[in-house]
Amino acid sequence: MDAEEEAALAEAVAAGDVVSVAETMAEKIVLKHQAHRRRLPQRRGGYTQKASVGGHKVYIRTGEYEDRTVGEIFLDMHREGAAFRSLMNCFAIAVSLGLQYGVPLEEFVDAFVFTRFEPSGIVSGHERIKMATSVIDYVFRELAITYLSRNDLAQVSPEDIRHDSLGGGKNQHKLPKDEPDEMAEVRPIAVGQSAIAPRMEADAATLPFGAPSRSSSRGSSAIQHARWMGYEGDPCPECGALTLVRNGTCLKCDSCGGTTGCS
Repeated sequence: MDAEEEAALAEAVAAGDVVSVAETMAEKIVLKHQAHRRRLPQRRGGYTQKASVGGHKVYIRTGEYEDRTVGEIFLDMHREGAAFRSLMNCFAIAVSLGLQYGVPLEEFVDAFVFTRFEPSGIVSGHERIKMATSVIDYVFRELAITYLSRNDLAQVSPEDIRHDSLGGGKNQHKLPKDEPDEMAEVRPIAVGQSAIAPRMEADAATLPFGAPSRSSSRGSSAIQHARWMGYEGDPCPECGALTLVRNGTCLKCDSCGGTTGCS
């Protein structure tokens, strides 16, 4: 408390302003409580998760409090250079200190999920996450799924990995027969944008100025869904599928294996 705050508090006490004194003291108590660090026990639980993001191995280790909430993380990418590994270690320490000082894990997840940089792409070794836009995106998807039950950030639902789960058969992805028009529009979008481009132009020509067409909204939703799955959202020049991933300085299609120029 600085000199001005002490003087104001003394004036309030002298004037008998009980409400002002109580509000000032309560605010100081709350601020002091927020700055308190909750240290982890010397012997702590947690887990180690090994996976590969774009061909780069990533190890996540966590430390937990007695109530099984996360209080620290360790990140290791042993095949990377010393500078990159040091930055990852410092980042993990900063996140751990934030967790111990009371920053909710939800804030870190909202801040770092969908960050995009290399290495990125296909994730192997994890049963729920199959694509990631960066290593940091993968790390906080994993923490959100494990500690926050954020199943919306996983590409595989919990029901799909159960030993007794059953599929819907070969027709499970088909729409009912009483909706033939919907099937005709959804199928080209799933393949790529080249098939729906003429339809979008025709719709744009018949609609009033500024009115979005139905095919245009479906195309944009397909692109958004592809980006949510970890793809770039651009159509493949070979097959038209929206499954392009970053491959060095160019893009590679997961569907047909075609590239945009690299070998």
